[in-house]
Amino acid sequence: MAMRLMGEQFVTGETIAQALANARKLEEKGFRYSYDMLGEAALTAADAQAYMVSYQQAIHAIGKASNGRGIYEGPGISIKLSALHPRYSRAQYDRVMEELYPRLKSLTLLARQYDIGLNIDAEEADRLEISLDLLEKLCFEPELAGWNGIGFVIQAYQKRCPLVIDYLVDLASRSRRRLMIRLVKGAYWDSEIKRAQMEGLEGYPVYTRKVYTDVSYLTCAKKTARRT
Repeated sequence: MAMRLMGEQFVTGETIAQALANARKLEEKGFRYSYDMLGEAALTAADAQAYMVSYQQAIHAIGKASNGRGIYEGPGISIKLSALHPRYSRAQYDRVMEELYPRLKSLTLLARQYDIGLNIDAEEADRLEISLDLLEKLCFEPELAGWNGIGFVIQAYQKRCPLVIDYLVDLASRSRRRLMIRLVKGAYWDSEIKRAQMEGLEGYPVYTRKVYTDVSYLTCAKKTARRT
């Protein structure tokens, strides 16, 4: 019982249908949700295909629940790109652009049909650049012109977070669209520290103390508000 109660503070539901049902009361109070699926990165092509199908089903469910409320008043979805390709890394840049981008575009077009927001979810620091490249390509997609439902998740514990905000503002201006920005504190601290140590980096891509992340979060929130 205790584990279940604790888990409910972080996981809205075991299925998208359950999550949507559990969120209704708070939605009535003004809360807004961007749903994601818990899971690890795809390790095989079969994993990636399974996640693709799950995301498609989730968009259909969220779109029906939104019932025409739009990208701001209705719920949306956050897509973890590493779930859509088993080799999501800078070393496989060309392959990712050729194979993963069409999947991302397909999901985004589906989200547009329902007019629900779609955010590219935040991941580890070494995937930031390739995620931004995919976002930029998506923003200049002719089939998505005039739609403002594309978003990006930024992590305050990453030292580059303020610079990412500047980039997103510039991208919005260049692509002549409004971009949604979802600011979170960050969820990969342990793996970021371990990876930096294993690779012998001079420093860490994330702040090493929570108080620094808290300050960064407030600073980035103010910066985002000023630039919108």
